[in-house]
Amino acid sequence: MSRTVTAPEGWTLGDGSTAGKVASARWSRVRWLAIVLTLVVVGVLVATFARPSSNSVPLSIDNTGSDGARAVAQILRGQGVDVQEVSTLSEAYRALDGGGTLALASYVFLDDDQVASIATHPGDVVWIEPAPYVLSGIDPALSASVPTVSEGPVPARCAAPAAQSAVSLTDVRASLQVSAGAPAEACFVTDGSATYVELSRDGERPVHVLADAGVVTNGSLAVDGAAALALHVLGHDSRLVWYVGDDADDTLLSADQTGSTYLTPRAPEWLTAGMIALLLVALVAAFHQGRRMGPLVTEPLPVIVRASEATRGRGRLYRRGKARGHAAAALRAGAASRLAARLSLSRHSQRAAVVSAIALHTRRDPGSIDSLLYGPPPADDAAFMRLVAELDALESEVSAS
Repeated sequence: MSRTVTAPEGWTLGDGSTAGKVASARWSRVRWLAIVLTLVVVGVLVATFARPSSNSVPLSIDNTGSDGARAVAQILRGQGVDVQEVSTLSEAYRALDGGGTLALASYVFLDDDQVASIATHPGDVVWIEPAPYVLSGIDPALSASVPTVSEGPVPARCAAPAAQSAVSLTDVRASLQVSAGAPAEACFVTDGSATYVELSRDGERPVHVLADAGVVTNGSLAVDGAAALALHVLGHDSRLVWYVGDDADDTLLSADQTGSTYLTPRAPEWLTAGMIALLLVALVAAFHQGRRMGPLVTEPLPVIVRASEATRGRGRLYRRGKARGHAAAALRAGAASRLAARLSLSRHSQRAAVVSAIALHTRRDPGSIDSLLYGPPPADDAAFMRLVAELDALESEVSAS
């Protein structure tokens, strides 16, 4: 029957290992696993939450390329305009909150209901190079024209304030036909087609149509009057919502989203990255646990060593290494544990309680008992032998009484 031996306070057992050494050894075994797991978690968090400062989507306000609109957005922000990019009309509706300017910069497809819902916005609506199929939905007076490139500057020649501030445009590449008699200002006209059209609406802000998207792009904003026209058209209000439509957007610019995906539950964007992170952690954990295939299998020992032989062997090792301190600590710990058990004390009893109980039982001086059980290591072999004899005598005295 084995017995657990508790070392006295301030001493170590056996080979002198301490809690710090044990923790250090364990950390050395698992540190690479901890480093790998940390790198995986950090990488996933960065990929999940870090957003790139730019992209390559045409006419996006985060696109710093020549076909992006980052420059005009930054200038407007510097003038106090809150510019926000959205990818669905439902997001645009919530961001506008009944006011502000809506700029429709890019989209894949807008059906008749979506175009009609855009027309209900009471604030400024800016269409940037609209597709030919939506022109009749914007206003029946608009129609597509043959694309041409102007030669030299094209003057405004209209009463629209935005066009007058620009004075002229150069390198115009797109224009629209405007029916005669329509409530509209056709500006920068070339061969009967206008590059900028301002449509009036009863009791509401006008609709602005820029036939050439180059007016607002980074690559052309500094050419002639493009910047003046773009900033005047887009900067009427303190809030600008910039729509770059998602290819799956079928929502409306309205509070009523019946029949659209506005009410359809969608998984959050971070869910995919989170699932990848969990998968990586599971794979690492499986690899770590899979190093041992199945449960441990007991095997017969080639040699059976008697407990007495193991004890004598350890004693010889202590003697060869002159480890009197370790040997004395082990003997004292064993003696203290056995004496505490003999006196009905807990194995975790404090030093003072053990000494007091032994002194009361043997009528010895508590100081001598404390020095015997918890004193300094013996200085030489003779002192070590005296310590062994005294410990044996103390145990015999307690057992006999």
